[in-house]
Amino acid sequence: MAVRSLAEIMEEMRRRYKRHPKLRRKWRVLAGRDEYGFSDLFFYAPELGIWQVKGDLKSPHELVGAGAKVAARKVDDEIRELMGQGAPMPFGLISPHPKLKDRAIVAAGLGRYQETTKRLKEHFSSREREVDAELRRKIEKMRRELGLDIAYL
Repeated sequence: MAVRSLAEIMEEMRRRYKRHPKLRRKWRVLAGRDEYGFSDLFFYAPELGIWQVKGDLKSPHELVGAGAKVAARKVDDEIRELMGQGAPMPFGLISPHPKLKDRAIVAAGLGRYQETTKRLKEHFSSREREVDAELRRKIEKMRRELGLDIAYL
């Protein structure tokens, strides 16, 4: 459950999506905010697991983010039910390919939005919650490096 770049996580999900065509209609996306104000996107695929992408907007069109696979294949009914709750929300996420410079990975569709992702994360193990904290630290570091945390005068 290592934290990786947005491009690497998107490529992993793309490979799984392509490899399991019978599951494509069963993928689910849940978006919301964490307790620090960062965006959380959870991608759920039956029998494959859950991936988390955490980020913050650098501009209206660019997300500074990272991700990790946070749950293995076994996902209980309660988590599956939480992934389906919330208001319908169109989503789109474009990431450069991690290896091919002339390619991009596009994920788009209809997901669900909840004000907070806290209820979903309450079902995660302590190890999975540590991954969430590591993602937050990585985003905070990226924001500092990009100068996004500088106060306006």
